[in-house]
Parts: sequence; C-alpha cells; structure tokens
Amino acid sequence: MNCPICQASVTIQSEKCDNCGRSLITYTKIIRISNTLYNRGLDKARIRDLSGAIEDLNLSLKYYKGNTNARNLLGLVYYEVGETVMALTQWILSKNLQPKDNIADDYINSIQHNASQLEIVNQTIKKYNAALSYARQGNDDLAIIQLKKVVSMNPKFVKAHQLLALLYMVNDQRDAAVNVLKTIKRIDINNTITIKYLKELGVRHVQAKQQQVGQPDRKVFHGDTGVSVKEVGTYKPEKPGIFPYVNIIIGIIIGLFVGIVLISPTIAGRTTRDKNNEIKQYGEKIASQESTISGLQHEKEQLEARIAELEGGLAAEQTGQEDTSLPLAQTYEKIIEAYRTCLLGDGKSALEQLAAIDVSVVQSETMKALIAEIQSQDAKITSAELFEKGRVKYNNGKYDKALEYLNEALRLNPDNYDAIYFLGRLYHRKGDNAKAEKYYKQVIKDYPNTGRASEASRWLGELAQGL
Repeated sequence: MNCPICQASVTIQSEKCDNCGRSLITYTKIIRISNTLYNRGLDKARIRDLSGAIEDLNLSLKYYKGNTNARNLLGLVYYEVGETVMALTQWILSKNLQPKDNIADDYINSIQHNASQLEIVNQTIKKYNAALSYARQGNDDLAIIQLKKVVSMNPKFVKAHQLLALLYMVNDQRDAAVNVLKTIKRIDINNTITIKYLKELGVRHVQAKQQQVGQPDRKVFHGDTGVSVKEVGTYKPEKPGIFPYVNIIIGIIIGLFVGIVLISPTIAGRTTRDKNNEIKQYGEKIASQESTISGLQHEKEQLEARIAELEGGLAAEQTGQEDTSLPLAQTYEKIIEAYRTCLLGDGKSALEQLAAIDVSVVQSETMKALIAEIQSQDAKITSAELFEKGRVKYNNGKYDKALEYLNEALRLNPDNYDAIYFLGRLYHRKGDNAKAEKYYKQVIKDYPNTGRASEASRWLGELAQGL
C-alpha cells in the first residue's frame, strides 16, 4: 500500500506515513471497507445474486476507486448479465489504474479481437433500443419480435428478458412471461425486478441464501465466463482476548527477523525500506482479520475533499499561462464515452465527440488503441454511404454503376457485409452464378449471426436448384 500524499510504501496498519508524517488512519479504514464490500460482492456473485453483487461492488468503488479487483469483478458481472459495454468500461478504467499485471487486459482482448462477438453486441443493442422504442409507441407485437431476436443472440441479456416478460404480462400471456422470468432467474437469482414480476404473476420466490464466510468453495469464483477471481482477503470477526497475544508473537518474530538482518554480514547493506517491505507482509496478515469499524462516513468525506483538492492543484501545468485543456482523467472519461457511442453503432457521433478532445495529451497505449478504433469509423461511415448509393443504383437496374459503388465500399471497409451481400445479388441478377455463389458463401462463413447470412443462404439454395 502507498501513502496517498507522497506515494511512499506503508503498511495497512500504519497510523501515519514515515516519509511525510501524514495521518493514515482514515485512509486505511476506507481501504478495509472497500475490500470487505468486494468480498461480499464476490460471495453474492458465486451464488449468482448478480444484481446484489453489482450493488456491493459499486459501493466498494465509491469508497476506493483504485480497487482494481472490485472493478474487474464488476466488469465480469456486467458481462454475465449481457451488459458488454458496461463491462468494457470497467475493464478499461481498471487497465488505466493498474497498467501492469492486470487481468483486465485479457478480458478486453477477448472481446475486441473477436469481430463476430462485437457485431453481435452491436446488433443486440440496436435491436433492444428499437424494441424499447416500439414498446413506448404501443407497438407491442413489433417490440416482442425484436426482443425475441435479442434474447436469441444474447441469452444472458437480463434487461431484454425483463422487457419481453413485461410485454407478455401486458398482453395477458402469463405462461410465456413466467417462462422468460424463470430463465433469467437462473442467471440472476435475486434480481428485484424479476422477483417483482413473478410476484405479480403469483409465482412464489425463494430467497437465495448467502454462503457463509470461510466455506471451502470461497477460494475462487467460477462463472459461466470461464475465468477465476481471487478474493482480496477474508474478513473475520475479531475474537476478544486473542489479538494481544498474536501481536506479541508477531512482534517477537519481527524482532528476531530484524536482529538477524542487523547481524548478518551478507545483507548488512540493506536499506530501511527493504526491511519495511518485509515487515509489511506480517502486518497485512494481521490487518486482514481486523473488524470493520462503523461510523466512518464523516471522516471519508474529509479525506475525499482533501484528495479532490490535491487533484485540482495538479490539474494544470505551471507554465505561466492559463491551462484550458481537460485534466487527463477527464480526457480518458470522454474517450471512453466516445468509444461507448462507437460500440452503439453511431460512429459519426463518436468522431464528433473525439474531435472535441485534445488527444495529444494521451499517454496510455490502451487509450491510443481506443482512439484509433474510433478514428477508423471515418472509413466505415464513408463505406456505408457508398453502399447506400450502390444499393439505390442496384434497385434502379444500373448494375455497372452499382458495382463501382459496392466495390469501393468494400475497399474502405472489408467487413461491410451489406456490400458483400449486394455484390452477390448483383452478380446473381447479371447471371454470373459463380461470383454470386462466392459472395453468398463469404457472408455465410464470415458473418453467420447476421440477417444477411440467412438471406444469402436462401439465395444460395435457389442457385443450387438452378432457379
């Protein structure tokens, strides 16, 4: 653990920093509370009380935003309930707080390097938003159709299931609503909205019991994502009368250890910091068993105000001129917001958001990668515009001009499967069945979860029948 003022290495049981002399009592208490809330969230995640886990993990991060273990687990829980964008946001923030030896790298890469998975995420979000719009307009049938597609593409998207169940309830389809709610209850067993709907339908809910601290399966968390999460440290209630003796024993051990270091000629040159690092290991073992102290809210607010004051003082460089640039943390937040807009399919708005940011101050490689991904939307937008022109020419029977537009659209964005599909349709219309078959198969092979793939399969079947 490092001092929040001077960043010197300190133990979690230290009352003040040996380097700068600042009091650390409030700071260490807050970190313990954050770790305790993380462990409670981990317990709930193990028994699939995911909504409860989200609540505890968010509270843990309110106490200590640098708790990367809590942030990574929160991302996993969001991913488990189908909230991929929220999961990516947490992992990217975690990566910037802890650039090295952070498992968030693996989570981010597993999603960003899977083009088909990103496409599924994009399509489910679009369809969910469309279904929500239909529902608000009173078009329940269209909304239900869209939501069925969403839950088939992403079976863990809890919000989509809940909206589908609500629409079934409104339309007196009780059995269908119960089936949907029971499906997501297996994903998130104590979700309050799901329980409320089941209660409205007259279905009894059995509250899941939290696992007790210290059970054997508390070692790691195995979710459907196939990853493991290690807990920070186990909290156990303090047993009166034991800790004074434990402290004496630990003190004797530490005293013997320091004595050996002082008299050993081979390590006589070690610095005081090296000794403190060794002592820290013993101190943290004791601190993991200390009880959580209540009534810290006022002290927490004082510490946060102090940290905010320090961050504000460091926001501008001492150049003698007024600094009009955004603080680096705010710049990162705006880049993440632009990337979220990009994932939602609005590349044009994402580019506009990025243009309003001074990206020259960005040092993080992860953020640079996000900027490059957003900037690549310019070619994708142009490709989409050229495809639309080609589609209009195709519909008007001007196949040669349509071919030019479609080929150019594909050159700018090789993943424009709409352009690939219409090239197949164009050659099909012109009687060049070999080329048509080639493009149809490309859509089916590379973009199997899209609507164009099913259409290409139908036309490929007609080609096989000689129609």
